[in-house]
Amino acid sequence: MAAKTISFPKGRGHLTHNNRDFICNNVVPERTAWNRIYIQEPLKDAYEKCFGQALRDYNAAQKRKDRQKDDYLKEIENSGNKEKTFYENIVQIGKKTDTPVTDENGALTEEAKAAIEVLDRYAKTFQERNPNLYLFNCVMHLDEATPHLHIDYIPVAHGYKNGMKTRNSLTKAFQQMGFAKAVSKKQNETVAWQEREREYLTELCREQGIEIEVLGIQRDNLSLPEYKAAMREVEELEQQAVALDMQKEILEQQNDDLAQKTSELCGQVQEMEAKNNELVLQAQKLTEQIEEAETKEKAAKEVLAKHDLRAETFKMISKEVAAETKSMKSAAVPITNLFGGEEYVKVKKSDWNKLLDAFNKSVSRNHLLEKYEKKISSLEKKIAALTDQVEKLKRFVASRGLGEAFVEFVKSLAPKTMKQRLENAKSEADVRNRQREMPERGQTEKSKRWQQEM
Repeated sequence: MAAKTISFPKGRGHLTHNNRDFICNNVVPERTAWNRIYIQEPLKDAYEKCFGQALRDYNAAQKRKDRQKDDYLKEIENSGNKEKTFYENIVQIGKKTDTPVTDENGALTEEAKAAIEVLDRYAKTFQERNPNLYLFNCVMHLDEATPHLHIDYIPVAHGYKNGMKTRNSLTKAFQQMGFAKAVSKKQNETVAWQEREREYLTELCREQGIEIEVLGIQRDNLSLPEYKAAMREVEELEQQAVALDMQKEILEQQNDDLAQKTSELCGQVQEMEAKNNELVLQAQKLTEQIEEAETKEKAAKEVLAKHDLRAETFKMISKEVAAETKSMKSAAVPITNLFGGEEYVKVKKSDWNKLLDAFNKSVSRNHLLEKYEKKISSLEKKIAALTDQVEKLKRFVASRGLGEAFVEFVKSLAPKTMKQRLENAKSEADVRNRQREMPERGQTEKSKRWQQEM
């Protein structure tokens, strides 16, 4: 078995990617069920477990309410000290060229099986080996090119004198786990911890018969400090490579999201166009309805105008009748009944005749008014029916393209002048004369043929 490398870079901590809440292009969905889940705890619950009691103790000790803390997780998220809510390391044995997950038949390779055994033991012993790094999310991915672990942890440091007694601090957590304080940028607690974890992974690999090498470095040619410095440089390069891979995955996912959004927007545009067409049709219908309503309103106004004229006539008649009635009333003289009962009136004979004449006129007027009202109502109905028929006829003529023929037909119905009548009579006489001449010509031609034959 060829020598392999150990990759132990820092990850970006994309929990949605780690837990397969979304699938990138480099993932084989059919193998997602092969992934191993060691722990998946919500970050908020993990913070409650790690810092909940310390937060309550801190708040209980505060005499001023404005100094109390509501949410320690949000405090870290909004911190200006570049603190992270959690940290991640990606652990991988080999590369896709020497440790692929599957062979050409889709079966798990022997190289992958050995790497999986190492990664499995590493994941299961991580918390015991690192008591101040609370492991809240840990998964092994077997649905990508090479088996690898995503280790997500929260640094927990104890023993603070001021503020919360337990806090999120990676440096202090490493120190409490026995790592010396930093001497320089390349010799600090984090580097020391990574070297220890690499050594542990190397030991696990040897137990599985996997030889480990550092790319580009020959151990025999370097002293121990030089070898460690070279390993740190390689590790930094590996971290950069992993970061680039992660960035590539994110960009691919964003590209997929943009493509999906573009497709959705195209669908929305089509829907909007369809709705716009519907609105145009509705607008046309509304326009037709408005025109129809305006026509009806115009007709109604004409009818009302007619009734208004009739009302004026009634007013004039009523005025005349009122004057005559007043005149008749003045002609009647009341007479008291000596025997009681109903009162009588005395009227002159000439006035009596006037009363009779007025009564007759009134009755006649009433009869005439009723008669004319009925006649007017009947005529209005006939006019409405004829108007409707004319409109139907117009629509029929227009739909059949008979407009010009209809105009000629209407012209033919118009009254003719004397000159036109004479011209028509002359034309008819010419037609009759031609019809008479045709039989005579036929007889003449027959006679000529008989004479020739004889």
